[in-house]
Amino acid sequence: MANEMSYPSAGHHDKDPGAVANGFTEMKEMDRFRNKLIKRLEQKGHKYITDQNHETNSQYQSRIRPVKGDVLLDMHLDAAGPTATGCGVFVHDNASVETLIAAQELVDNCSKSMGIPNRGVRKESQTARGKIGILSKGGITVLIEFCFITNTGDMKAFHDNEDCLVEIVLEWLIKWDKNK
Repeated sequence: MANEMSYPSAGHHDKDPGAVANGFTEMKEMDRFRNKLIKRLEQKGHKYITDQNHETNSQYQSRIRPVKGDVLLDMHLDAAGPTATGCGVFVHDNASVETLIAAQELVDNCSKSMGIPNRGVRKESQTARGKIGILSKGGITVLIEFCFITNTGDMKAFHDNEDCLVEIVLEWLIKWDKNK
């Protein structure tokens, strides 16, 4: 059994800050969110490994070893036109039934909390990239797009409900971590 079972990551790093829109930078938003989340994980005594802002996604992926029963969540903000809206998640094309159920629960709770549309659970082959490397790691692996950074209403909903979202993600990570 692994010592660290939850793997929350902010998705981007210093050299790839992700999407930028409306005065927001994806990496900064997700960094703040991740830091709130790991503080709560520490308060709950739940072990984790997270990404570091200076390391690339490849460096992070080579450092972690999630196994069956662990939970990995890669956190992002989506980007498109200013009217695009909603919360969605991506899973591996061959995701287990357990991963699909966990992913659906997460997107349902997050979209409901923010009061924005639920874009559902989609497979990585439905992304523009076609493949998302981190989704091939062991355990339950999910990439969440909390909302659209390009939509001011979505960002308001995200900020207004950020502490609630941290609690939703916290409880989700703990619930689905089977290696406690």
